[in-house]
Amino acid sequence: MKRVFLLFVTFILTFSFLSVNAQVKLGLQAGINLADISLDPEQTGFETGMRTGFMFGGIINYNFSPLLGLQAEPAYIQKGSSIDITAVENGVNIKGEGTISANYIDIPILLKATFGNEQVKPFLLAGASIAFLLGDFKLNIDKVTANGQDVTNLLPPEQKEQIQKTKSTDFILNLGGGVMIPIGRLDIFIEGQYNLGLTDINDEPNDDTKVKTKGIQIKAGALISL
Repeated sequence: MKRVFLLFVTFILTFSFLSVNAQVKLGLQAGINLADISLDPEQTGFETGMRTGFMFGGIINYNFSPLLGLQAEPAYIQKGSSIDITAVENGVNIKGEGTISANYIDIPILLKATFGNEQVKPFLLAGASIAFLLGDFKLNIDKVTANGQDVTNLLPPEQKEQIQKTKSTDFILNLGGGVMIPIGRLDIFIEGQYNLGLTDINDEPNDDTKVKTKGIQIKAGALISL
């Protein structure tokens, strides 16, 4: 957490210094993250899907010109995935449903290109981010059936919630775009982003499976010119 705090302070001081040119904007954003993970190689009987999480944070934007700018977006974000497990044990068909959940502080640095001079301005974003894991990376089993019969209550607590060993830092590629509506000094925006994890976050011993995060963010917010 100390590293996260120092990085955040560094961004604040850097962009505050640049604000003497009156090209800096500060703002807030919030939305949802349609999170998932990828496994390489894929695991037989183990499928992942999107899990809806929340995200919120701040924005620091510095415009080099009317077209190009640099934007930092420190944010709290919920990641993970849904899971479906199928197996056959001693002739019994076993099915399980659950979720993988993890919370991060994510700090993207993005190049922003804004187009047009109309009331609605489209923009594109591209860059990278570093994300710091908060707490544990958890696997929760929500439901288990055996030959169609619910046997969830037979699972011991240590199997219903399992802590996964993962790396505490993730590096991510960010691509996105949206539209911005200027209202005086205030810019209202709606935005979508695709985030692709570049780091194999799996830190389980004796497990060579590569695990990477990914997600689609849908968010809205506002920026104000200093």
